[in-house]
Amino acid sequence: MSVFSSSLKTAIIDPQFHSENRCEFRLENRGQAYMPTLRIGNIGLSKTGASPNAYHFGAGTSSVISRIRLMDGNEELDSLRNVAQWLTFKGALKTNSQNTNVFNHLNGDNQGWVYGETGELLEANTKQVRQGDDATTGSLDLRECFGFLNNISHLSTNLFKNLRVIIEYVPNTALQLLVNSQAAPDVTGILKVVPILICDEITDNALVATLDRQLTSANWVAVEHDLANMPQAFDPAGATVATTATQRVQLRINGFQDKTVSRLLIAKCYEDTSPGGPNVNVSGVGPNEVKALGGYGSKALHRERFNIRLNGRNVLAGDGLTTPAQATMMLSDTWGALDMCPFQNTENCGRDTSYATTALNIVGINPTVPSVLTTAPAAINTGTGPQQGYWISNSAWIGVPIQDRVSDLQIDLERVGTFSTGTSSSAGNFQALNLHIFGEVAKGMSVSGNSYRVFYA
Repeated sequence: MSVFSSSLKTAIIDPQFHSENRCEFRLENRGQAYMPTLRIGNIGLSKTGASPNAYHFGAGTSSVISRIRLMDGNEELDSLRNVAQWLTFKGALKTNSQNTNVFNHLNGDNQGWVYGETGELLEANTKQVRQGDDATTGSLDLRECFGFLNNISHLSTNLFKNLRVIIEYVPNTALQLLVNSQAAPDVTGILKVVPILICDEITDNALVATLDRQLTSANWVAVEHDLANMPQAFDPAGATVATTATQRVQLRINGFQDKTVSRLLIAKCYEDTSPGGPNVNVSGVGPNEVKALGGYGSKALHRERFNIRLNGRNVLAGDGLTTPAQATMMLSDTWGALDMCPFQNTENCGRDTSYATTALNIVGINPTVPSVLTTAPAAINTGTGPQQGYWISNSAWIGVPIQDRVSDLQIDLERVGTFSTGTSSSAGNFQALNLHIFGEVAKGMSVSGNSYRVFYA
């Protein structure tokens, strides 16, 4: 049923509770109904220092959110963990035009590319964290987080009597997950801005009654998360640039047991997310800056092989995914086209010649800013030669179609660990990894009178 604008009014709700760790909104119950177009506005950071800072390149202003839940009293209707990581991937699924013209401005992320005057690719970040400047905050459509909202006609307070939206924040101590620059002047006094909840309320009571009668059931796809760990390939003590070690792990994933899963997304991230860890550049061009997508991307591994076992059988034939091209092709076939710069999905670009950023000097590919190869620090392994640019190897997600009910799920992952002490994109390729697994899980709801039941389909 169509809902005309004359039957809607927009309500702005302030949080019932807000701190640096948590925020809760409560929707008023007057027997009315809301459209499923809930949005969080004014979300982001403020700072006391005069030096501005860019939001995290992956999720922008939404990088402050760790977990978000849609509740009816104590009943969870939908939820999403590792929100910023999921939204980073969702941003990569948008077109370059959408990213550069809309979402860079709306969310403050840095995905999408534009051409410079000399043909180089330029980052398109637009929002910065500034002292006392609320215009640098962003917004988030909650349909990006809750599949429930994409498949329900309305939220009736006759049925959902105590609607709540609960946000859990990324701690302010994890600055490498919030903002780009980690330099002391740029992170002084960072705090969460108090957000608002924007709701479209249906004002036509007769329409609400009709919609209530029609709502007998709903089915949707929820995004659920599980975590697995791949230990370091070798002990770095005494290692040299010649040190390598082949490592293979078979990890059982229990988070999707007895659930119907349509698609999986796997992000390979360094376990070490400390400010001085491998996700942050330490010197050279862009010192103390997060390497592109940082802890919200997915690292390309050296000589990587991947397969997945579902209910006792391999999902992928033969050796599985053995090249970045194969992995990216399956990712695109599973989830859709991706917006990324050249070599963003590979371990490196294979170039050993750097170029000056002030002149067009193409060596194989279009120059990027920051450059694919930067001129300092110099050697990749010793800190005395060119290094790979930060965007290289940051978007090697793995996407796999499942389309089955899961009774047993295992990940088979192999890599060759290599040692590097420099600040290249592949530095620390031996280090321990967290595998973030996102799965689309079928859920449903049955309605009887003024009561309902949520279940796994």
